[in-house]
Formats: sequence, C-alpha cells, structure tokens
Amino acid sequence: MAQEAEKMNKYSLGGYISGMPSIMWMKYTDFFTGETIDSSAWQVLLHNRLNFSFYPTENITIGLQIRNQLIGGEFVRAAQFENGFTKENYFLPLTFYQTLGDQYLLSISIDRLFLKYTYNNLEITAGRQRINWGQTFVWNPNDIFNSYNFFDFDYPERPGADALRIQYYTSYSSSIDLAAKVDSAGKITGGGLFRFTKWNTEFQLLAGYFSHSNKLVISDTLRAMEWEDQDIVGGLGFSGAIQNLSIRSELSYFYSLREDENVDNQFLASITFDYTFSNQTALLFEFFYNSNVQLTGTSFLSFYAGTQNVKTLTFTKYNFFGQVTYPVIPILNATLASMYFTDDNLAGYFLGPNMDLSLGDNLTLSAYFQFFSYKIKSSFTHNDKWSNSNFAFLRLKWNF
Repeated sequence: MAQEAEKMNKYSLGGYISGMPSIMWMKYTDFFTGETIDSSAWQVLLHNRLNFSFYPTENITIGLQIRNQLIGGEFVRAAQFENGFTKENYFLPLTFYQTLGDQYLLSISIDRLFLKYTYNNLEITAGRQRINWGQTFVWNPNDIFNSYNFFDFDYPERPGADALRIQYYTSYSSSIDLAAKVDSAGKITGGGLFRFTKWNTEFQLLAGYFSHSNKLVISDTLRAMEWEDQDIVGGLGFSGAIQNLSIRSELSYFYSLREDENVDNQFLASITFDYTFSNQTALLFEFFYNSNVQLTGTSFLSFYAGTQNVKTLTFTKYNFFGQVTYPVIPILNATLASMYFTDDNLAGYFLGPNMDLSLGDNLTLSAYFQFFSYKIKSSFTHNDKWSNSNFAFLRLKWNF
C-alpha cells in the first residue's frame, strides 16, 4: 500500500472539458469606403485541457499542459488557417492546426512544458511557462513576458513564454526573480524583479530589456508596415489594503533604443481599487494610461482578438474599467463588467454581463455577453461613425 501511495504521488492529472456555442453580429463602418456593413457569424467550440505533472524526485517537477480545441463555424472559414505546426507567439512550434472541410478546425497546443528544480530557497524553471509579474486585474504594465487579453475569458490559464526563470526567496516576504524568454521571431526579452514587503504592503521593482517584432497590414494592395521594439524598461508595482479596500498599481517606462526620429518612449500605468462587502458583493475599479498607443490592425475585430504584448495592451490612451459581482444564491453568481476607452483615434465602451450556475460537483453552466460600441477615425475616409459589435456565449464546463 505504501508503494502504491508513493507511486500515485509521483503523478497528477487534471483538466476540464467544455462545450461553447457562440454568435457574433456586427454593424460597422468599412475602414476604407465608409460604407455601413451588417455581418454575423456563428461558432461552436469543444475545448479539452489536460494538466499533467510528474515528480521524479523531491526536487524536480516536470509539467505538461495541452489545450485541445475543435472549432466549427463561419469564423474558421474567415480566418483561413494554414494546416501544420505553427509557433503562434512562441519560439518552439508546439501548436498544430488541421482544417476539416471549410468550417471546422482541430487545434492541439502545448502551452506548458517545463522542468522545475527546487532546492531550499532556490527555484529554477526552464521551458514553456507562465511568468506572472502583474499586480492589477485587467492591464499589467509589469508583465513584459506573457501579456493576456481580458476579453478571452475562456482561457483562464493565460498564455505562457518559452523562457528560463530563476527565483530566489531571500525571506518569507521577499524574493529575487530573473527571467529571459525568446519569442516566435527569435527576439529576446529579459529582466529582473525584486519583491519585498514594507508597511504591510508588497512592493516590486522591475528592470529589463524588451524586444518585439510588429507588423501592421493595411490592406492586400498596400505594403505592410513592420518595425521592431527595442526598449530598456523600468517599473514598479505594489499591493496593499486599507481595511476592506484593496489597492494595487503598476508603472512601467519603456526607453526606446531604436534609431528612428519618429520613435517615442512609452509610459504605462494602471491602478486598481476593489472592495468586498459582508454579503460577498465585490466592486472593482481600474484605470489604465498608455502614453503611446500602437494599433497593429485596421478593424475593431483585429484589435479585439489580435495578438497583444505589454506595449499594446489597450486600444486607446485612457481606459476605465468597472465590475460588480453579486452572489444571487450560493450556486449562482452574476457579474457585470464595463469599460470606457478613448483618445484621438478611437473611442467607445464595453458592457459584459455574465452568470455562472453550479449544476453539481465540478459542473458549471455559464452565459456571457459582450457588447462594444465604438468609433474609429480612419485616415483614409476621415470617418468617425459609431459601430456596434456583439458576442454571445453559452458554456457548459466539467472540471476533473
């Protein structure tokens, strides 16, 4: 019996299975012609995740996590996926796409694959992993390695990075964190983070180098614009509380090393306030400022679903977010999220109600709705008509 228990402790396997139909409908102004266009599309997503861990010795952990998706619908035809292995934003090609007809796509992605060694206060992790340097809720200026999209609610694990990370815990409340990653273009981002606690508040100081290749495709007939970010980055963050009010903030400054007279340095700042009442109702407010917006797309859908990095976290300079979560009954939670974003090129707002109903042990039914109203000022048409985009989702999810 002791041998069987020891063998079981060497392995762990978990994950989930979900099914989620969704529909999108939009009424927008064409970026080039200024014409008003109505469109809609549907999609069905079957999603399976497998989280496997192996512990060959007391000091070593091997992690493997696989994201399997079968997608059907009109989104697949519009996206025109290429079959075979792709890097996405990773250095290693560990994602496989296979189209099935013109409306179905099979995606198999290894988004975690790492070897971790732990000895006393030292922890070394090599491979595809999540490096979480963020403090705030929606936008993380200190997260230079693996930024995420807030609107992608069906990916709670969030993207990782092909990286080497060394953590040393100098005390129970302080640590030194060093990391370096390589992206799909072979660009290297690296840095160090020092965390410590003072006055019942956790602080962090960040310094590093950020590199990223960008591409803006204007149209099929116009030449794409390409550039590379090369920045020295410094930042700080903190998390504290005043009674039941939590306050968190992050600041980062990117000093560009590019030899280009049109290049501007970039300052990012976020601050979050959240408060929980005695009945478990939770309020959250967050503000984010981006001094130099880099829009790598020409439509709102490309902004909404496009690849993000720490310098392209938002569509606009000024961004406000608010959310309230209310436990209607013990098995039913209701949430209403909202966002307002604005600057000289784009303005709009977002409303996102959702509900989570527990149907039993590890089984949840969720409904999500995302509504956007916005206007984009086109340099080609000088058009600033308001457009609307709607996304509705229904998900049944079983965790095991």
